[in-house]
Amino acid sequence: MQALHAKNRIIVVFVIFIILAFNVTPSYGFTNTITVNIPSRTIYFVSQNMSKLYPIAVGKIVSTSPLGTYRIMNKQVNPKWVSPWNGEVVPSGPDNPLGYRWMGFYSDYGIHGNNMPSSIGTLASSGCIRMYEADVEELFDMVSYGDIVNVVYQTIFPKTSPTGGMALFVYPDFYKKGLNTRQHIESELQNYGIKISDDTFRKLYKYINVKDPLVFSEGYKVIRNNELVSSDVYRSQDGQFYIHVGDLKGYLSIDEEKIKDLKSVLVDNVNYVNIDDIANLTGLKFVVDNNTNTIKMIGNIIYYDGKFLSTTNYADYQNRDIYIPIKEFFTAAGHMVEWDPQKGVIVDGKSIKYKLYESKSYINQKDLRSLYGLDITVDSSSNKIYIKRD
Repeated sequence: MQALHAKNRIIVVFVIFIILAFNVTPSYGFTNTITVNIPSRTIYFVSQNMSKLYPIAVGKIVSTSPLGTYRIMNKQVNPKWVSPWNGEVVPSGPDNPLGYRWMGFYSDYGIHGNNMPSSIGTLASSGCIRMYEADVEELFDMVSYGDIVNVVYQTIFPKTSPTGGMALFVYPDFYKKGLNTRQHIESELQNYGIKISDDTFRKLYKYINVKDPLVFSEGYKVIRNNELVSSDVYRSQDGQFYIHVGDLKGYLSIDEEKIKDLKSVLVDNVNYVNIDDIANLTGLKFVVDNNTNTIKMIGNIIYYDGKFLSTTNYADYQNRDIYIPIKEFFTAAGHMVEWDPQKGVIVDGKSIKYKLYESKSYINQKDLRSLYGLDITVDSSSNKIYIKRD
């Protein structure tokens, strides 16, 4: 028995030694990972059960965010802010630039909310990481003490379209690390098998560190935020643009029935759909940049049970005040929608709270969630709203 106790003590001491050697605190349990990438201005959060991408603001060129690997050291609700210039203390509230949540990870640096949502997506801070207020409150509830924070500097990402087309996204080298050289980009193109002519490369490279992001592939491509919609775009002789129908259906999760009447062309046995018709059908906008052969798809996309529902022009990601078109949603969900001159919008015989915007009736996603018990996920990095029935 004494030998057994001695053996157990040896095992316990060995386990403690391993924990100390690798600087692991057993109370942390599973360690979530927060990856902050400066050039793309995004946070990628990974836990045991989920992952999510968020848009952020990062340090200015004169006050860069600190690169390295850290851990969450402290968390605060309603933090106060002390001005580094005059020592003035600003309590929690609308005038506080830290917003209503703080997660410190190194010295005086932290991930926090903001009172200037227009700064998200830019280089605006003194080195801290700013998020939309609703996003940081969501992240705050998922993050634990000791979670890893990796602040990295990666400018180049390969992206794949729904049909397997590829393009190389190159973000500006804001902090002038010398990453976006011709040799580096050409090497990455070769590594990922993305073929591009010398003429096209020279045309695009003129805009390196200027266009955000600069997307390398042959021919025109359609992008949306950090995503590649299609690298297979056909341009007709009269200058109209058409997207590979497979990419359109794959990216938007749109039914064949909805797009069967769109103007299309067949080229080398591939069907392409006109972007102007797509815009009219969906409410999305397309902006063509002939200098970089890039077409930007713009709009807030709403999905219902995994399928494209509509777009909305009424979206405030700072507070998640996002409005869903009433007719489109309730019709798709199988409800009866009527308009009463005195009572307004009537759904299944009952009045509901609504807002008129650009001569169209909308319901706030928060009201929709509480009234019908729906699962609604807001993705501010891609401007998508996912509605699911429980």
